[in-house]
Amino acid sequence: MRRSLSTILVVSAMYGEGGQAFTPTSRECRTTTKLYSNTSNDTSRRDFLTTAATTVIATTSTLIVSPNLALADLSDGNSLPQGMSQFSRVLNVRSQLKSVAKRVAEQSEIDKKEWDKIDDFLRTVYSAGNDMKVISKGIFDPTKKSKAEEDIKLLQNLVQAAQKPVSKQDAAGFNVIATKADGAFEDFFDQLRDVPADL
Repeated sequence: MRRSLSTILVVSAMYGEGGQAFTPTSRECRTTTKLYSNTSNDTSRRDFLTTAATTVIATTSTLIVSPNLALADLSDGNSLPQGMSQFSRVLNVRSQLKSVAKRVAEQSEIDKKEWDKIDDFLRTVYSAGNDMKVISKGIFDPTKKSKAEEDIKLLQNLVQAAQKPVSKQDAAGFNVIATKADGAFEDFFDQLRDVPADL
């Protein structure tokens, strides 16, 4: 739409001078043009060509330098709107936490390198709490909003508590905390539901 608008502007600017920007080709036209030609006409032609060139360059640079990001994201299909993006990340972190807990429960021997990776992952889980805070802004029921905020705080406290069994490489202790953290996720998602639980 912007490109067609800029084309219309340039064409209308060119014809705004009565078509004088184009040099006549026939002999009669050249003779007639010479009769009406003067210094002010030459100046106005130069002004017109300068203005037209400036308009084309400005329009083109505007399209290239500052494209409409919302349209670009929708057409590319590579990003979600705010809110949905946070929700997707929280779901993903919860799923990863379940996978990590399962791996720790089933693996008899986990080396220090892997425990260090689990420790790094705990930071991601903690950050999911920040995404949950953004999501909870959309909860209108004060009771549910308050409960959601408690779930977020509980989750982040559990993550901090999980660092102790991770540093001691205590698989059983980690899994107890991971299970409680999953419960905090579940309870948080319950607060997002508008449908009453008894239906």
